[in-house]
Amino acid sequence: MPQTKSGRWDRQKLLILALFLSAILLAVTALLHPKDEEPPGWVSVTDEVDVALKPLEKRIADMQVGGVKPAPEAAAASADTKPEVAGKEEEVRSADTAGGKIDINHATVEELDAIPGIGASKAKSIIEDREKNGLYSSMDDLLRVKGIGPKLLEKMKSSIVLHP
Repeated sequence: MPQTKSGRWDRQKLLILALFLSAILLAVTALLHPKDEEPPGWVSVTDEVDVALKPLEKRIADMQVGGVKPAPEAAAASADTKPEVAGKEEEVRSADTAGGKIDINHATVEELDAIPGIGASKAKSIIEDREKNGLYSSMDDLLRVKGIGPKLLEKMKSSIVLHP
């Protein structure tokens, strides 16, 4: 059965029309599909990221109010920092600062043990609380640790510092 030019043209028009209608149907279906459902296994971490960034934003704001602006190189360097691969030598961040104070957010059990009023068991409790609840954003967060009350915290304040 020979095909005429008009027959071939009609089939092409029908094929184009069918493809066009299929595209419209897919677009309408996609737009009308409810987007309230999250895919299985999806866990949103937006809130956790916001909570983690608040202390940093506060510190930057405090620095800017005081007339000190963070260097762009320092911000870029900290953003590009990646954890070391297991088995390689890791960069060790010292918990001691220039003033001789101990950084509660990065101190080891031995370093925490050197703080007046803190023994090995409270040092372990501080680290466990830090791992469970994240870095301390204020010194008052130490009151969450069992065995640390307002009096001991006041005694400790002259020996500690908080760095993110």
